[in-house]
Amino acid sequence: MIDYDQLEFRHLKYLQAIAEEGTITAASARVHITQSAISTQIKQLEELFDIVLLHRERDGVTLTPHGEILLAYGRDLLQGREDVIDMLNALRTGDITSLRLGFSALVEKKTLETIISATRRIFPYCKVLADGDEIEDLEARVGNGELDGALVTLPIEHNSDLMTCTIAKVPLVVCMRADDPLAAHEAIPAHLLTGKLGIFQYQKVHRAAYSRLLELFKSVGIEPRATKPTTNREHIQWTVLERQGYALVREGARLLPGLTTRPIHGAEWTIDTALILKPTSQHPALAMLLRDFRKRTIDLISIWVPQLPQYQASSNGKKKPKSIRGKSEHSLSLFEAS
Repeated sequence: MIDYDQLEFRHLKYLQAIAEEGTITAASARVHITQSAISTQIKQLEELFDIVLLHRERDGVTLTPHGEILLAYGRDLLQGREDVIDMLNALRTGDITSLRLGFSALVEKKTLETIISATRRIFPYCKVLADGDEIEDLEARVGNGELDGALVTLPIEHNSDLMTCTIAKVPLVVCMRADDPLAAHEAIPAHLLTGKLGIFQYQKVHRAAYSRLLELFKSVGIEPRATKPTTNREHIQWTVLERQGYALVREGARLLPGLTTRPIHGAEWTIDTALILKPTSQHPALAMLLRDFRKRTIDLISIWVPQLPQYQASSNGKKKPKSIRGKSEHSLSLFEAS
């Protein structure tokens, strides 16, 4: 029977050091133990579980598939340990400050509520202060430390060294009258929407998204209908009810009676919500929140990390991972990180 207690944090720390440094000698210097000690620890682990973790070669070591799997989960465990200790230290010293969270106009209320409730669940002694603002101002306020993080719809210009973490992707669909002839289609051919599909919400409140949407319209041959910009969703739906054209809405949005939605054939567009924050000196609640989101939405969350000096190379000159930026091969994001 396997003794699960034999796997300890120090084993994961040693394995991570070996993988990132490339040699046991360099790894031992990094974790401040002798080369023989770290080799013995890894060897004992291999014998205990009857696996091989390292390919040992004359010019260095690399991880076997078993080692890669252990390290993949080990990184998360090590980070989780740091997050928990940071939280405990904050409780001990009384340094738990309120989480100052901004949000832009197009962020869904339920997304903001999900973030706040998740923060309260993970870090129950942390007060959350939410504040709405324009996207450009939110980015500046996070950058200068006035806010710990902010929820925005992508894209943003990345005029700073902020980290961008995509936390929600919702398909965009066409809103129309339920008795409209186009409602008979399972997915509407793009050419039937030209001159009829309007862009209401994005012109003033999110110019980058408006430009991106125009590009997507052009890519499928849709000439948008001229509309007056508004952020009033009921007004937009009323316009559709009055047969003045069609509108794009989030899939699953609450609709007025008499309305329905259909996707555009061949256009799997999404509207993406992201959390922007500093790569370093994060509020403890945000660090734990991101870890929780990674565990629950591993197929969704993508992270854009700016290229900073501390991410560039290890002590032996080998490149370390610079960023993680997941992207679906089957859809286009309206608000993809630029």
